[in-house]
Amino acid sequence: MSLHLIDYEKNGRLFFQPDVARHIVRSLRKKTGEEMFATDGRGMVYKARIETLDEKIFQATILEETFIPLNWKASVACSLVKKDSRFEYFLEKATEIGVHRITPIRSERTLKPRLRLDRAQKIIEAAVQQSFNPYVPILDDVISLPQYLEKVIPENEEKYIATAIDRGALPLLEQQYSGINPVHILIGPEGDFTPSEVELAIQHQWVPVSLGSNRLRTDTAASMVVQMIKSCYHIKSRTTT
Repeated sequence: MSLHLIDYEKNGRLFFQPDVARHIVRSLRKKTGEEMFATDGRGMVYKARIETLDEKIFQATILEETFIPLNWKASVACSLVKKDSRFEYFLEKATEIGVHRITPIRSERTLKPRLRLDRAQKIIEAAVQQSFNPYVPILDDVISLPQYLEKVIPENEEKYIATAIDRGALPLLEQQYSGINPVHILIGPEGDFTPSEVELAIQHQWVPVSLGSNRLRTDTAASMVVQMIKSCYHIKSRTTT
C-alpha cells in the first residue's frame, strides 16, 4: 500500500503533481475507478477513487479523510558530509521514522558546505510516500553552527548536542532525555564538533550527551537519534500513538 502526496485539494477532489501521477500510472499501473490513499503532508490522509487517469492531469475523488495527529516532534540539526549519498541516506531514513524538522549545518570540520535542496526535498517526499508517513518534514536552508545556536528555542523544549568529547563522562541520550516534546538534537561532522563548538553550544543551554561507545558515521548517528527519541518518547510518556 502506498501513500501519495497531493498537490492540492479542491471541492472534494485531489490533484497531483506530474511526477507523482507518472509514478501512479507507470509504476503502480492504477486504473480509473480504483481506490488509493493520499496525504497533504500535514497529517491529513485521504481515501480516494481515481477519476482522471493521465500523467499530466490526474484527479481523484475523496471518499474518506482522517487526520493523524503529530504526537512527537524531533528536530535534528546535522552537519553536512562529504558524500552526498550519505547525507541523503539520513534524509530518507529520518523521514521514514518520522523526524519533524531537518536543519543542515556547517561546522568547523564540515567538508562540504552545500546541499542541493531541490534534490533533498524530492528524497524526503519519496520517503514520505514509501513509508506511509502523513507528515512531510520541514527542510531548512543550510546554516552555520553559530547562526543555528542563536535561534530562539522555547525554554521548555529540550536541546542536546551529541559529542564524543569526554564520551565516558557524559550521560547517554536515552538516559538524559525526559520524554518532553518537542526535542532538538545536534549532530556533528565526521571527526565531531570541536571543543570550542561544544562549549559554545553549552553556553546556549544545549546539553552534551553521548550516543554510546561505538564510533558512528554522521548519517548513522543522525538517523539513530530520531528512532531513539521516538522510542524514548513512547516509553517515557506511556503512549502508543
